[in-house]
Amino acid sequence: MTVPKSPYSVTEDTTETLMDWFQLHNKKVAWAGLGLAALIATGWFYNRSQELKAERAEKAYFAAQRSAVAGNLPLAESDLKKMITRYDGAPAAAQARLVLAQVYYEQGKVQEGVNELLKAEDQLTGSKEFGSSAHLVLAGGYEQLKKFGDAAAQYEKAAASARFDADRQRYESHAARAYLSGGNTAKAKEIWTRLGADSKGTVAGEARVRLGEMLAAAQPRS
Repeated sequence: MTVPKSPYSVTEDTTETLMDWFQLHNKKVAWAGLGLAALIATGWFYNRSQELKAERAEKAYFAAQRSAVAGNLPLAESDLKKMITRYDGAPAAAQARLVLAQVYYEQGKVQEGVNELLKAEDQLTGSKEFGSSAHLVLAGGYEQLKKFGDAAAQYEKAAASARFDADRQRYESHAARAYLSGGNTAKAKEIWTRLGADSKGTVAGEARVRLGEMLAAAQPRS
C-alpha cells in the first residue's frame, strides 16, 4: 500500500530547494542582517548620546544656578543663557529657563523674563514636570506688569495642570486674587464661592474670609 505524502512533509527535494535559495541569496541575507544590526547600533548610540547630553545639561544647570543662589544675578543671567543655548531641548534647559525668568524679575527686567518664557511656552507648559511651574512664573511676571487678567488666566492654567488638589486650590486662590486686583470682582467671587464651599479644602477658610470682605465692601455705607 502506498502511503500518500503529506503536503507539509520536508522531502529531499525541498531541502535541496532551500539550500539552493540560501546559496543564491546568502549575500542578501547577510547584508539584511548587517543592516538590522546597524540600525540597532545607531539607535543605541543615539539614545546614549541623548543621555550624555542630558547629564551634561544637568551639571551645567546646577553650575549656573549657584551664581543665582550666591546673589550674583548678572553672572547667573549670563551662565543660564549660555546653558540654554547649548542644551536647548534638554529637561535641564527648560528648568534653567524658569530660573532665568526669575533672575530677570529680580533685576527688574520683568518683561524680558516674560518674553523668555513665551519663547518656549509650548515646550514648558506642555511638560508634566514643569507645566504648573511655568504657568506660575509667567503669572508672577504678569502680576508685576499689572496685567492681572493675564496673570489670573495663567494661575487657572497652573491649577488645571496641578497634580494634587491642595495645589490646585492654592493656584485657584491666586487666580481669584489676581482677578480681584484687576477689578473683575464677579470672577473672583465665583472662584472664592467654589473654594469656600469645600469644607475640607486647603483654602476654604481664606475663601470665606474673602467672600465676607467682598460682601462688606459691596454694602452701602450709611
